[in-house]
Amino acid sequence: ISHIVQLAISQKKLLGYSNGTVVPYARSQSMMKDKNAECQRPCAGAVRGKSAVATWESMRGHLERLLRSAGTEGQPIPLSNVKRLFRVQFNLELSETALGYAKLSELLQDPRLSDLCKVTLQGYGYVLVPLARPSKRSLISLAEGLCLDDGRQLEAEAAAAAAAAQAAAAQQ
Repeated sequence: ISHIVQLAISQKKLLGYSNGTVVPYARSQSMMKDKNAECQRPCAGAVRGKSAVATWESMRGHLERLLRSAGTEGQPIPLSNVKRLFRVQFNLELSETALGYAKLSELLQDPRLSDLCKVTLQGYGYVLVPLARPSKRSLISLAEGLCLDDGRQLEAEAAAAAAAAQAAAAQQ
């Protein structure tokens, strides 16, 4: 029976939760979050105090800062801490419904964030894992990285050196 109830909650949206009890979906917090996400507005009571609500632009920038502060070794951030970290570090409310999602985990898996992080299950909870940033290479190192024969390698290096000299001259 518990499996059937779980399916009615998670997949069929026949049931939902309200104040910790199972209720018909139409009276559930899940339905309210879905409706708010459709209208892209924060849920009532989700915005605390006078904090502003994050927009896509501010959220992405602050998320980058959070992920960088997680350390160079790519330390994961528990999903349960992300909203609190936004509130404490940036005085900003991260509302998934204001950004069009009913669940924080879905928001953080949006394609617009796919170059920054990924959500994974670790142990008993979900975490936000920073992705390695691609290193920026100069034109010369790009030419060196190509496996060209000697003649083409020299041409590529000469073209890269000329482009670098042109860029330096333009800055002066």
